[in-house]
Amino acid sequence: MTDNLIYGPVPSRRLGFSLGVDLVPYKICSYNCIYCQIGPTPETTIKRKSYISSEKILSQLYKRLKEDIRPDFITLGGSGEPTLNSEIADIITGIKSHTDVPVAVLTNGSLFMDEKVRKDLCGADVVLPSFDACDESTFLKINRPASGLDFGKIANGMIEFRKIYSGEIWLEIFIVKGINDTESMIKKFKQWTDKFAPDKIHLNTAVRPTAEADVHTVSEDKLKIFCKILGKKAEVVASFKKETKNGSLKDIRKKIINMLERRPCTLADISAGLGWHQNEILKYLEPMITDKDIEVLHITGKMFYQKKGKITADQS
Repeated sequence: MTDNLIYGPVPSRRLGFSLGVDLVPYKICSYNCIYCQIGPTPETTIKRKSYISSEKILSQLYKRLKEDIRPDFITLGGSGEPTLNSEIADIITGIKSHTDVPVAVLTNGSLFMDEKVRKDLCGADVVLPSFDACDESTFLKINRPASGLDFGKIANGMIEFRKIYSGEIWLEIFIVKGINDTESMIKKFKQWTDKFAPDKIHLNTAVRPTAEADVHTVSEDKLKIFCKILGKKAEVVASFKKETKNGSLKDIRKKIINMLERRPCTLADISAGLGWHQNEILKYLEPMITDKDIEVLHITGKMFYQKKGKITADQS
């Protein structure tokens, strides 16, 4: 992993061109979601502390903002759960005092049961929480939470957050085939989303490699049916269509291909080898997989990328 806490701007399907900010080290998270595009969480936690100081984060961000960039959002998220950083309120305040670029927070919502966390996020312009389950058993299957997390308390925390937060809430529901993809279950989701009163509901599904190999995509047609059940605020997360502002995609593809020609690599390998943030790299791996330039392997519980058609000698 690079020591750079700021990455992008990268193309985001939900936030346009997003300048990402890491608030915690790689995979410090309260969940071990089966669909996570970064990979499995080695050890889940709900302990809040200053994993990375607000001073260090803001120093790097201010330096980056001096460059000729104008992102659509500055997004707190990155490689883990940002609300685990106990200085998140100071970070949001520091950003808002320095720039008029809106601040978004990508969170799994797991700590909304904590009143302090809810208050800490009130300075953000947009909060994008995940809510992938409508009951405890589905919650355990999809999110695989840290000990001490309770579905009902988290859901009620989201209701309480809506009461005090004046910004926009864009709720994401990640649909996993065979787990939470029935119409009856979506109707149970609606009972909760009506209480959360989000400004938008984004339905997402697996379009990138996932932590577990058996996580499968739900069709767009089915997602559209679910949107009708959830109401007018619901929409399917669309493909990114803006023109890139940041360098040549062709050159980036070439560098990744050159690396994968030598051997299969994990996301962390590619990040270390090229000096780019993992989330930045992911944005370019997705179209390369679609175009069949590269493919994904799951070996001994890890995700590897390799050039399409290359024979892997050792998959042990």
